[in-house]
Amino acid sequence: MNNIFVYIENEGGKAAEVCLELMTKGRELATTLGVKLEAVVLGENLAGIEHELAKYGADTVWIADDKVFAPFRTLPHTAVMCGLIEQEKPQIALFGATCNGRDFAPRVSSALYSGLTADCTQLEIGDHKDAKTGTEYKNLLYQIRPAFGGNIMAQIAIRRSRPQFATVRYRVMDRAERVQNPTG
Repeated sequence: MNNIFVYIENEGGKAAEVCLELMTKGRELATTLGVKLEAVVLGENLAGIEHELAKYGADTVWIADDKVFAPFRTLPHTAVMCGLIEQEKPQIALFGATCNGRDFAPRVSSALYSGLTADCTQLEIGDHKDAKTGTEYKNLLYQIRPAFGGNIMAQIAIRRSRPQFATVRYRVMDRAERVQNPTG
């Protein structure tokens, strides 16, 4: 298991704002884990988007640029994303909690027999010890989201399946300023 994937929704060849927020948080998580941050973009007329995403911390940008991907269609997107995840084996995959993200992320996680936490408002890396078995898990993604009508905050950790999938709400995370001379 390695690296962190962020799915980039695009609108007319530009990254959606929620995805730029995810790139910022993804960069923070990748630095904590000592892995690379990889962006995945599927769409049409995407020339130059890799340079923009590098400015937000992407080490690698995977691009599928074809008319079959615009507008968003679930089946072609799912086939490509599942293939890429099976090939690259990221430990975390993040999606915006948008209409497309809420359709796309569960299909991908289900196809890969992995867990998904929807509508997260915070993401953190931490360790976990199972009280029943005594098993210790290192560097899990804690996916934090409101539960029971927002009265409590649930902390969810997917211990066994990989990648750990999460959709994240818009405007709950900060977006960093662009880096002027990116290395990605």
